[in-house]
Amino acid sequence: MRRGLRMAAAGGLAFAVFAATAPALRADWRDDHQVLRVGFLAASGAGYDALRLEPFRVYLESRLAMPVELVAATDYATLIDAQATDRTQYAIHSAASYVTAAAACGCIEPLALPSAFDGTPGFYAILLARADGTIASLADAGGARLAVAGQDSVAGRLVPLRLFADQGIDAATYFSAIVETDGPQAAIAALLTGAADLAVGWSSLSGDGTAGYSFGVLASLVRAGALSMDLVRIVWQSPLVPFGPHAVRSDLPVELKAGLVEALTAMAGQAPEALDAVDRSSIGGGGFVAVGADAYVVVERLLAEPGPAAGAAPPQGGVSPPPE
Repeated sequence: MRRGLRMAAAGGLAFAVFAATAPALRADWRDDHQVLRVGFLAASGAGYDALRLEPFRVYLESRLAMPVELVAATDYATLIDAQATDRTQYAIHSAASYVTAAAACGCIEPLALPSAFDGTPGFYAILLARADGTIASLADAGGARLAVAGQDSVAGRLVPLRLFADQGIDAATYFSAIVETDGPQAAIAALLTGAADLAVGWSSLSGDGTAGYSFGVLASLVRAGALSMDLVRIVWQSPLVPFGPHAVRSDLPVELKAGLVEALTAMAGQAPEALDAVDRSSIGGGGFVAVGADAYVVVERLLAEPGPAAGAAPPQGGVSPPPE
């Protein structure tokens, strides 16, 4: 608690000095925008999560030289509604909740997203075959047995089956069998034991390929000694599925939006405690990178189209790490 009070006091002093000596943003729009309200999902309780996010709030307040308030939402539907109705101007979204909010009012735009520890801004769904087999591409996979994860698995089912459908492939008829498993690790285990000919997983596809890349199900299995990468080959990959963005209402002043992008992208170097407060992913820590709406086209398709024949409804706010 004392640490929190010291942070708040330091933030207040920084705010006063910043506002008095070097305001980063013009004052002509401040009469209409006197406070920035930031919506967030209170997964662990509003009070607990607000306290955890306090270093992030203080950082934004000091960078923008304007008051910043945190507004808790109990679920993604509440978070989306608050931003669409201008009760909050800024929200910390998952990829799916951002796309849903943008579609709801046409008034939301992404600013930046938190990247993984290696700077990767998202993940790829991948299709694996055994390295000693004959399948080298999706075109070779007709009649094969496909191991997938559960019906709510983003990378282990939803993304690949939806994108297969985009290519005119109905998974239920193209593959000889859909092998249901508990998750991507179990799907790959089915591939390795011969219970399936293909398995769906997810990966950063960056870093050392022999180590299973920097993060994802391959990296986890290699670290656990359960997989050697010379046993499998990647025969298909999705477009990048970006992590969820921090997004604002489009009607905010251009100067304020620019100030927010500058604050977010500078956070890792200038306020690592604020980054740690707001980016709690197990694979996070790479800092924020600017992002545009076009990065979320793959998520828009995932949410907008009917589910594939092999089953699954779109995720309600998911599409963020871990995507299993």
